[in-house]
Amino acid sequence: MTATTGSDDPHTNNTQHSTTRDAVTRHDHDDPASRRAKWKGYFGPGGNLRPFRLLKVDLINLKGRWVSDWTVFNQQILASSIYIFFTNLLPGITFASDLYQLTGESWGTIEIVFSTGLCGIIFAVFSAQPLTILGVTGPFSVLAENVYELSENQFKVPFLSVMAWSLIHAGWMHYLLAIFNAHDWTMKYVTHFSGDIFSLLNSVIYFHKAAMELKRTHERTDMAAFLYAIIGAVGTCLVAIFLSTANRWTPLFHRYVRLGLTEYAAAISIILWIGIPYIGELRDLDHVRLEVSTTFRPSSPKRETFFVEFWKIPLEWVFLSIIPGAIVTVLFYFDHEISSIICTIDRYGVRRPGGFAWDVILLGTTTIMCGILGIPPANGLLPQAPLHSESLLHYVKKEEENSTGSTTSDGQVREPQFVARTYEQRYSPLIQAVLILVFVSPPFQKLLGFTQTSVLAGLFMFMGYQSLSVNPILNRIANLLTPPSELPQLPDKVTWMGIHGYTVTQIVVTGIVFGVTLTVAAPAFPLIIIALVPLRLTLMMKIWSRDTLRLVDGWACREGKPEDEPPLQSSARGRFYISITMVLSVAGKNAIITGGGSGINLEFARLLLNKGCSVLIADLHCRPEAQSLLEQFPPSSSNKPQALFHKTDVTSWPQLTSLWKTALAHFPSIDIVVPGAGIFEPQWSSFWDPPQSESNPSSASRYDANGEPGHYAVLDVNLAAPIRLSQMAIGHWTSHKQKGCLVHVGSIAGYCTAINTPLYFASKHGLHAFVRSLGGLRDELGIRVGCVAPGSVRTPMWAEDPTKARLVDEKTVLIEPEEIAEAMYSLVVDEDLGNGTIYECGKGSTRVVPEYNMDPPNVAGAMVPGYQDAQRELYENLRNNGMKV
Repeated sequence: MTATTGSDDPHTNNTQHSTTRDAVTRHDHDDPASRRAKWKGYFGPGGNLRPFRLLKVDLINLKGRWVSDWTVFNQQILASSIYIFFTNLLPGITFASDLYQLTGESWGTIEIVFSTGLCGIIFAVFSAQPLTILGVTGPFSVLAENVYELSENQFKVPFLSVMAWSLIHAGWMHYLLAIFNAHDWTMKYVTHFSGDIFSLLNSVIYFHKAAMELKRTHERTDMAAFLYAIIGAVGTCLVAIFLSTANRWTPLFHRYVRLGLTEYAAAISIILWIGIPYIGELRDLDHVRLEVSTTFRPSSPKRETFFVEFWKIPLEWVFLSIIPGAIVTVLFYFDHEISSIICTIDRYGVRRPGGFAWDVILLGTTTIMCGILGIPPANGLLPQAPLHSESLLHYVKKEEENSTGSTTSDGQVREPQFVARTYEQRYSPLIQAVLILVFVSPPFQKLLGFTQTSVLAGLFMFMGYQSLSVNPILNRIANLLTPPSELPQLPDKVTWMGIHGYTVTQIVVTGIVFGVTLTVAAPAFPLIIIALVPLRLTLMMKIWSRDTLRLVDGWACREGKPEDEPPLQSSARGRFYISITMVLSVAGKNAIITGGGSGINLEFARLLLNKGCSVLIADLHCRPEAQSLLEQFPPSSSNKPQALFHKTDVTSWPQLTSLWKTALAHFPSIDIVVPGAGIFEPQWSSFWDPPQSESNPSSASRYDANGEPGHYAVLDVNLAAPIRLSQMAIGHWTSHKQKGCLVHVGSIAGYCTAINTPLYFASKHGLHAFVRSLGGLRDELGIRVGCVAPGSVRTPMWAEDPTKARLVDEKTVLIEPEEIAEAMYSLVVDEDLGNGTIYECGKGSTRVVPEYNMDPPNVAGAMVPGYQDAQRELYENLRNNGMKV
């Protein structure tokens, strides 16, 4: 049996269903059943609070990527390691000098270096997102100083014992956050608005630290040494900036020399300016240098080993320590999560999924460990994490979507396109952490003591410059200073006044948050950024147009934008709510797509592959564009997505079984199943062309007069085959206690009628009813079932199927297959969908089709004008000739 592919549907305006609006009937969300459903929505399969849900996903992703994280190493990674070593170690030591004084000599340089190196190694080896850099932060230092003041000076209890219990409590609180998927109900709503403010804040903090370092130098030395410190700081920054541009010095030097100067710019400048003061008369100046330890032992003379007898403390303080433990938890959680988000934002081209839940578990473990060892805990560094990604950034030629070569269809030479990529590996975080840990030894600490604080100030300036140069706010600040006549044209409904207002708001908020960091409330400054999230998603939508916000903002750790979601709506009871959709990831998952050799399903396969999901395409044959996709994503032993092909007649149960076995042989799991193969109503298997008989010998039906008529192909392919494949998928997932997602390809024909092709319409009606009937699987078993309902789609079938080709003309509106693929993707990643969802897709618009009292489709591409002419011909033929059976 031949089963062509695609589900590209012509529709008529002769729709016959209720048009009554759902103005009265509403679900009462306060009744017991609704409350139980809501509770199940939180703790049931896929629920936000379902214990260990994210941890399981993170561990699977970590297992899939860990080995490949060690397969990439080059000189840029080595240069990044050295750069991050300096930008992590030197600033950390400046905190040590303050902590040594303000914690009664409890913590000093040795503790900071020990914690940073040890925690850094653990995260480099075991974390899900090794791009995040760990260290001891300024806000935690402020908190520790306050805890010391209360414990030692006010209540006369040992500071290190109180801090040990505080960190133990913080550790199990981290575990709870990870177990109950805190990332889903906190950070997934963060937008670039907050992320860009954080980046700008980091730049301001760098420059401020440079100024404060020079101020301390001024207080501790004479004028000559201070003036040199200014020269040394500015010189360190400018030489680093200058060398970082070496790649553009063509034709000066060999390209490898230019590359080396660029990659090691900061390291070269630091070493150069550390050495200059030891030359000639400059060595006679009273330079201020870093204060370091000379032995490997705790800073406090009262301690002999790195271990705290934390049990020797009054019992009430075991419980009172929960308070600072909770503060540490909030501070570390948001610091670390935002660090992970900022170092993986779009501009770095990061492709491998992070693991927020697993990393929070790991962070809780290192926090407990540090408390017991009596050293300050390390967590994600907001400044260093994006600088790490920046130092690993490179550009590669964009892979062509098809095999058309390097020229366009009109013979023009195709310009090469480049995309940003980051070397995602574990060597650079590991090497920098090992180098830092080496400096706990006395000889290396002595070497570190040669560093002038002026060089540290210059490093802060360079870090501030690098952080600021890649911040999108900088370009918008430049636009603020540009005359209106020189500004580029904006899209419709977007004004420069709106963009300027948005930019000024970010600058003002950054100033406010920076002011907070200078007070005793500094540990709470991440909470201010988090507080901006609900303001951004509610208040700002009322101040700026959705078009403006869509242009300048977007989700920080998932694809899409808040403005692509439904706007602020009112419920039946008059309360207002925001529809904020939870989005899943397809990276690292595996899919089966039948009918993927062309049309809609081919575009959906392409979309999944580009988002990191491997795909097994099933079809009778592949068109050239499908073959090109297979070549673009070949089978591989690495963690890269791969595309495979399996010749399949979907009406054959043995061939479907073979397809499933092939998928299990190549993929560790089957996560997404798309029974997408479909046919229109061909004349050889049509309602209006019955099987051949003595009175109907010339029928176009392929069945002869003496045989059994068999099944109608359109019902076998469009309805029976999806049901069979769904049986296989649901059987596999339930028997293996796994979640999964079924995406069916229905049609607007599934709730419309037309006499021309009644079997086609019947198949889609039946498919929609089948999908709705399986809707309860989402909340009960975590198996999500949905169906896209497209209008008329531009696919090869329109030209190649005579039945369809005669229905279109130059006025026909056809939807692009990429639009349908995006709608299908929503059914996979949108957690609010998948409960028997029928997802209508017209030209440029989508909607969830309600089960009762629905409005008729009113979108471009919903119907084909030629259908009406075909109906008139059919009626006329029946009047004149009748139907021969």
